[in-house]
Amino acid sequence: MMKTVLIPHILRVVLATAAMSTASHAAEPVQLITREEAGLPTTAKAPASTRNLTRGPGIDTLPTPDKGVDGKPFRLAVRFMPSNGVPIDPATVRVFYRRQPPVDITERIKPFITPAGIDAPSVLVPSGSHIIEIEATDKEGRIGRRQLTLTVAPPQ
Repeated sequence: MMKTVLIPHILRVVLATAAMSTASHAAEPVQLITREEAGLPTTAKAPASTRNLTRGPGIDTLPTPDKGVDGKPFRLAVRFMPSNGVPIDPATVRVFYRRQPPVDITERIKPFITPAGIDAPSVLVPSGSHIIEIEATDKEGRIGRRQLTLTVAPPQ
């Protein structure tokens, strides 16, 4: 009898704690690029991709109006544009910070990747100009790539 009465109460406390933990984790900014990584040697921007016989998915950046100041989080939003209606496989999306050597930052952004794109509401990037390369593969194995440059001013 005692177990039967306590289990619902314990379950409610566990669920409430998990909900609060998830909410507080979602509010914390993600350190997209560390200062150590920003200090690595730069690499030249890669040339535009060559044309394939079959067209891979497109990748389009969405406006991020408040980005640009070191220490201030901003939204990183990217939209995937399927080619011929073939959806993107989110498990194949890779995100690289273009340095020498390239830094794979996919795991940092993975919780925000969906078949529709990437929507990270709060990321932190140190000051400087940073080239990010996003690679997405559709369900038919066709690859699309896009480079974007994040320019972040030093704190004022």
